[in-house]
Amino acid sequence: MRLLLDEGFPSPPGFRPEMVDATVQVQSLREFDSSLTGASTPDWYLYLRADEDGFDALVTRDWHQSVQPEELWTLTKTTLSVVTWRRPIEDPVCEWGQLLAYLPEVKRMIAEHGPSIVFLPSPRLDRKNLDKATNLIGQLASDLGISSQQVRDQARAIVGSELAAMGEFDRFHPVLART
Repeated sequence: MRLLLDEGFPSPPGFRPEMVDATVQVQSLREFDSSLTGASTPDWYLYLRADEDGFDALVTRDWHQSVQPEELWTLTKTTLSVVTWRRPIEDPVCEWGQLLAYLPEVKRMIAEHGPSIVFLPSPRLDRKNLDKATNLIGQLASDLGISSQQVRDQARAIVGSELAAMGEFDRFHPVLART
């Protein structure tokens, strides 16, 4: 899959997504054709050029392209997909992380449905993505039908025994002795 990165999408020097997924080729708009960078180039023209050169998708921060008639109409005439976010992230690490994490799904969706606008979800954590080890010990104890103290005692014995066998018990004893 060939991806063209829109002008606003970060392309850090030396970062090669191909090293993570060999089936992907990524090129920034500036590398592709620097004359296309700048506010005067309409997005629909980028679609035509990207399609002409065989790109599979344009990756952009500009979700507004999905509500512009000329852009939408031009997309219907090409084999190009657009990958974007409904709610912009504005964090290059998160953007690349999201893109790489969802790339297999993006490829699958485009293969199954043809050229599309793919909206990636925002990377947000909330309270349901958080738990404390203490709470999980309680849940584990309940699942095992024993007390939380029994789970702690068994775990302490196993960790202590294995550290002693490695000759590392004294090294980690201060940490393990915390209450």
